[in-house]
Amino acid sequence: MKIECCGLTATQTKQLIDKDFHEKVETLADADMIAARKVKSGEVDYYFGSCMTGGGGSLATAIMVLGYSNCLVVSKQGKCPNEKEIRHMVYSGNHKAFGYVKTHTEQVVPALTRALIDKAEGKPE
Repeated sequence: MKIECCGLTATQTKQLIDKDFHEKVETLADADMIAARKVKSGEVDYYFGSCMTGGGGSLATAIMVLGYSNCLVVSKQGKCPNEKEIRHMVYSGNHKAFGYVKTHTEQVVPALTRALIDKAEGKPE
């Protein structure tokens, strides 16, 4: 699995994934537009974008390139979902891009990555 790490916490996101999931996930940290195009072409599986609101900034580029239905706002200002809620979001759709508030990076990224790996491996929600 390949994940593009974008936005305000791209470096932190990459480090979190590399620390806990290095055996199953390859991470990249390209600019938003390059990352979104790589996802669209199938070169990369997922796009993780952090910004101030969770639904704007970094995720806006993914929405433009991939279409709104392929993108999911995971967290918003004032609402950081727990691991179970994130897992349900992942299993409820086939999204390719995920946006979250930069201050939620440490909570969202590991849960989101774990859910995507489990879903890809066919594990139940």
